[in-house]
Amino acid sequence: MSRSEWGLVVALMVVTILTLSFVPPRNAPEAFAVSPIPATPSSTARAMRTATPTPTATTRPTSTATPTPGRKPSATPTPTVTLSPTPSSTPTPTPFSFDTRPDLARYIYVDQGTQHLYVFEEGALVRDIPCSTGLPDADSYTPAWTGEVGEYWGTFFAYEVYADEAWYLYKSDGSILVHSLPYTLTNDAKVYQDRDALGVRPASHGCIRISPEDAAWFTSWGPGGVLMTISDPHREKWR
Repeated sequence: MSRSEWGLVVALMVVTILTLSFVPPRNAPEAFAVSPIPATPSSTARAMRTATPTPTATTRPTSTATPTPGRKPSATPTPTVTLSPTPSSTPTPTPFSFDTRPDLARYIYVDQGTQHLYVFEEGALVRDIPCSTGLPDADSYTPAWTGEVGEYWGTFFAYEVYADEAWYLYKSDGSILVHSLPYTLTNDAKVYQDRDALGVRPASHGCIRISPEDAAWFTSWGPGGVLMTISDPHREKWR
């Protein structure tokens, strides 16, 4: 084609394009209604954003109290049960250095070392009586003796004094008795001698002296026929 022909073709194309641009298109409302609204770049970006999930409430764990460190307890050993052997029957010790004769229903012991007369029933002490035995001189001490209490003499008179509640024991240089303290009579009143010697020291001519009160009890107890032991006189001790 010649240059003039090409120019004509181009001119026709330009006219056609201009004509088409001024003619309103058909069915424009329908096309507008059907076509979706083009998204702007910003709205498109918002539409494509991933939805953020609502945070789930998480229960906060309750803190456990931590015990305060202390001394670590030591392990307690399990106690071992030890069976105790059955104790053998052991006689109960008595405060006396002599045999109290638990085999007898009644028994009397005169300890010249302590100046006491003891009365026992089946080995148990029923009365401790302070007494006073014979002086350590050769003609007045009280010899050791074991035998039964003899007859009741009651009141007697010897050496210018009286004595009550007398019980006969045995014969030595004279008769050995158990009796109350000796006394004299002053206006019909009894005046007793050597009361301070009872349970302390020998003071008699050989008999065993006890207080008037103990002498009355001794008689009421009934010593007749009861075995009595009189210990060694301990003359060297009382000199």
